[in-house]
Amino acid sequence: MTRIPIRLTYAVATALFTCLAAGTGNAQTVQAENPDSESFDEALDEVLIDVAHSIGDAIERRGLKIDGDFRIGDTFVGDNIDAVTLGDADSIRARWRIRSTWGITERLRGVVRVAGLCSTSECEPDFVLQSYIPTGASMEDGQITIDEFFLQRFRSDRFNVAIGRMQVKSIARGGVFSKSLDQNDSNNLNVSWTDGLHGTFKAKNGWESHVVLQYNSEDGPSTVRRNPLDFSDDGSRVSYLFGFENLQEQRRLVQRAFDISYFPSALLVNGQTGGPLEDYLAIVARAAARWPVRSEGWRVRLSGEVGYAPNTPTTTAVGITGTGDADGLAWNVTASVMDFVPHHSIGINYAQTGAGWLVSPEYANNQSLIEIRYVWRPTDRLTLDVRGRWRDDLEQVLIEDPDRDRFDFYVRFTWSFTIKEL
Repeated sequence: MTRIPIRLTYAVATALFTCLAAGTGNAQTVQAENPDSESFDEALDEVLIDVAHSIGDAIERRGLKIDGDFRIGDTFVGDNIDAVTLGDADSIRARWRIRSTWGITERLRGVVRVAGLCSTSECEPDFVLQSYIPTGASMEDGQITIDEFFLQRFRSDRFNVAIGRMQVKSIARGGVFSKSLDQNDSNNLNVSWTDGLHGTFKAKNGWESHVVLQYNSEDGPSTVRRNPLDFSDDGSRVSYLFGFENLQEQRRLVQRAFDISYFPSALLVNGQTGGPLEDYLAIVARAAARWPVRSEGWRVRLSGEVGYAPNTPTTTAVGITGTGDADGLAWNVTASVMDFVPHHSIGINYAQTGAGWLVSPEYANNQSLIEIRYVWRPTDRLTLDVRGRWRDDLEQVLIEDPDRDRFDFYVRFTWSFTIKEL
């Protein structure tokens, strides 16, 4: 029999009470502080904290702003959906973040944000400052760190450059989904970041260019990079992301984007330290469409990504059977029905990720995935997500893990708030 744990009931009540207590105060902002009407309409289909870069279309204003978000989720994992018994095999995890933005001059600002994780397995506070994520996907539960600390120089919404610790997101704008094949810092309930430099330039035709130079510690990366990518060699200290995106509406298209990620001297071809070391290149194209073209009433939103890595490790290096090099092709598609009932949306996501695709934060290599997600957004401050996800291997693995979880299900609440406006 399925039963709901007491701690989940408490979490739900707490989140709803917090939302009600917030009242009708300052609404969450969109992609920084000064969106145009088109970008605002697009953002109505997104959970904003999941899609916005650290640096966006900043406005010329001095002063101090303090805002943040709180997210809590109850997750079940198991071999299949029939094994779901909430309360027996679930875990609760929470993430909180407080961000301070200081407008030093009209065109220069500094940002610092503190982030922490807590779960039913570990919640003792431990403040750490380090250049890498210890788990491969995030900071560990119980840890508190600074996940943003940068200076940003901007010229209205045309040119931005920032240096320091930031959040970099290259995502497909798929409505209830914000998926990425290459870069999406701090997705879901994780804490990760990019150390380095991020510059953007927005042309008058709507195309925005991104250049990211990311520092990689010899102890490991600060965002998701899968084995056998390795950063022990001095030549791998800096990796590069070049991105191009257009969010201006063109017929039914609401997003067109193209990314190139380059990791010099980072690929252990045979998976062995001291073995052949080569550069790794990942190329991604993504697009999203919406019909009817409106921001109110029901609408269908579609997105897709295709990624290809021309130089991949051997099949042995990634732990699958066969000979030669691993498959470097990855792709995903999503379909969402937004506001099928006011404030309620639902979507489905299908993906296949070759064993040689090593840079996606949301799709593990050598896996197929199908995900169904329901979203309720009663206000722009509060979001409820319910997700069911099935995953399986594309190619037979060399060593089968009998304890591997193939199905997961979660209920997740997100609350965004503003303490002080600029």
